[in-house]
Amino acid sequence: MALANVNDNRRLYAQDPYPIHDSRKAAHADLTRSVEADYRVAEDQRRRAGVQTRQAKHEKWEAERQKREAEEDVRRAIEERERAVAAVGAARQEQEQALQALQGANAVASRTLIEQEEAENNLRQGIRPVIVPTADESQAARERLGYEEGKFHVAIAGIAGSGKTSLVNAFRGLRNSDRDAAPTGVVETTSTIQRCPDPMPKRPIVWYDVPGAGTLSVPDWQYFTDQGLYALDCIIVLFDVRLTSTDIDILRDCARFGIPAYIVRSKALQHIRNLANDMPDTDTDEDEDDGGAGARGRAREYYIQETRASVAQNLDAADLPEQRIYLVDKDSLAKVVKGRLANDEIDETKLVDDIFVEAHRRLGAKAATAAREGKEEAERQLREGIRPIIVPTQAQYEAAKRRLGYQSGYFHFGVAGISGSGKSSLINALRGMRNKDKGAAPVAVVECTTEVTRYADPSSDMPYVWYDVPGAGTLKIPDWQYFTEQGLYILNCIMVIFDNRFTATDIAILRNCARFQIPSFIVRSKSAQHIRNLANDMSGGDDDGDDDADGGDLARARDRYIQDTRASVAGNLAEAGLLSQRVYVIDKDVLVKVVKGRPSRDCIDEEELLRDMFALADERDGGSQAVDA
Repeated sequence: MALANVNDNRRLYAQDPYPIHDSRKAAHADLTRSVEADYRVAEDQRRRAGVQTRQAKHEKWEAERQKREAEEDVRRAIEERERAVAAVGAARQEQEQALQALQGANAVASRTLIEQEEAENNLRQGIRPVIVPTADESQAARERLGYEEGKFHVAIAGIAGSGKTSLVNAFRGLRNSDRDAAPTGVVETTSTIQRCPDPMPKRPIVWYDVPGAGTLSVPDWQYFTDQGLYALDCIIVLFDVRLTSTDIDILRDCARFGIPAYIVRSKALQHIRNLANDMPDTDTDEDEDDGGAGARGRAREYYIQETRASVAQNLDAADLPEQRIYLVDKDSLAKVVKGRLANDEIDETKLVDDIFVEAHRRLGAKAATAAREGKEEAERQLREGIRPIIVPTQAQYEAAKRRLGYQSGYFHFGVAGISGSGKSSLINALRGMRNKDKGAAPVAVVECTTEVTRYADPSSDMPYVWYDVPGAGTLKIPDWQYFTEQGLYILNCIMVIFDNRFTATDIAILRNCARFQIPSFIVRSKSAQHIRNLANDMSGGDDDGDDDADGGDLARARDRYIQDTRASVAGNLAEAGLLSQRVYVIDKDVLVKVVKGRPSRDCIDEEELLRDMFALADERDGGSQAVDA
């Protein structure tokens, strides 16, 4: 039975060897076609979805672009509107300004027309125009006239021929024939204002011989301003025969400028003699008995009385206040000035006394005004935090030299700065010593230098003296008094040392160095320590407490420290308005090695500092010539 089945199977196999396999292949093919169809459908759907997505994104981007463009259009429209509004406002403002300018021009034109009419009316009435010099003109007049502060400047003015030059000579104690006298003549000899210092040094007075007014070269109404008389301290209005309108104009201008004026009539003895000769001979016998003294006495009294009455009348008519008239003669005046007795004097002594009293009063008032202004300026500066400048007297200068042991032939270095900056350590290093060496300047964690300490250089062939200056900015030493209180102005060179920050105290020391023309060096100390700390900060340190940075960190920290220090000092100097100068970055231990001539791989500016300091000392030849001059 089994064999029969086998045979049946063989027959079937002979007819179709792989019937089952083919059916599977067909099923697999159908499945493949179905999957491929599904894949194509899915792929088609994915592509359509991708197209739709991209289209949606594009539409979104396009919408955003359109939105941005719309916003930009709105922004531009707003800006255009704002510009248009601003333009309208500017146009309106320009229109208003133009209107105001037109109104101002109309007002000026109206005032000008009124002033012109008033000037023409004044000219018709004989009133001259008032000329007011500008500040520049006043300054130029002072320079032209040789005005000196601390002196009293007196001008003698008046019409031509009134005897001004002779009076200038008399006030200076000179006769017209003396060698230094101003030239006189029978014609106009003074064509430009002449400056004549008083020959007596004790009299701080300068006399001015002013050209005569009323000539063709000097119109009377321009006399005062053209001659620059408004720049002087006092004016003597001199006349000979009559007080004229020119003299009145000078007195008006003196009153307008607040300048003291003295009315003087010259040639008194000549006038009295002429008057005595012209007087009626009422008592011939008496005149012959006294040699004519009676007639001259009456003529003198009449001359004095009539002159003063005439001047008073002229002042009243001109609406000027009443003032004294001085009657003088040049010869009598010259005698009075020299301290000699003048038998024929009238008002010469009184005139000289009044002029000298006015000179002292005005000079004293100027000094008081200067002192008051100086006090007000000092108080203003104190309110603004600006300390006053203290200038030592010669006695203080010499006392400071004695106190600090100043020696000719030596160069004196001072090391200054705020408290705690390392000044004493630097002194020791510059002397080639460590802080623990015998003879070194004492150092401590608290303030230990309370007064300037003098240290001679330990090397006998080095002509240097070092001064350890107490630290500024402590309760004992206010920073603004630091320089003068310590007597630093006698030193030949000052090293301004700082540790962390360049301070206002350091700036104050440098300002005083510049004011006293003392060379200065800016030094930053403790550099090795600062570089190590900076390297540790740059590396971040270690959690186990080992904060030693490696060589790369130290190199980077060193470069950064030097760069930042120099940039910071340069900025501080520029801000303070001081000239730029080098800052020396040093460390005391390295400096000791350099001073001793030993090499150091940690050297920064130590060698340059020593070289520049000693080169300065050699240039100044020990410094004695600079300070002792």
